[in-house]
Amino acid sequence: MERSLEDILREKTREFLASQLKINAPGFYEKWKSGEAIILDVRSKEETDLVSINCGVNIPLNELPDRYQELPEDKLIAIFCPGKIRAGIAYAFLRMKGFDNVKVLSATIDDIAGLTRP
Repeated sequence: MERSLEDILREKTREFLASQLKINAPGFYEKWKSGEAIILDVRSKEETDLVSINCGVNIPLNELPDRYQELPEDKLIAIFCPGKIRAGIAYAFLRMKGFDNVKVLSATIDDIAGLTRP
């Protein structure tokens, strides 16, 4: 079910403030290990060429309107970008498109890299 941006903003303002729509790196990693989650990396190709994330899929924010169908609807989608602004926009977009299991990944590149190191 598609929602309007107005609907998303009305229902999520308190969650943004209370950080309920975020997931931290260890919380994500547990779900990822069990096959329940993926990272959606919304950074540009230039950014991912410098540092890539091996447990995610890269769809730059500007490509998301044309590529969101590539995302699984049966897994948690943890959205990553360093400043969280693009992640917040991607979150609202995916919620508008009917994705219910979406969170902003509250982590740095180092946090994510540290999860997959032995």
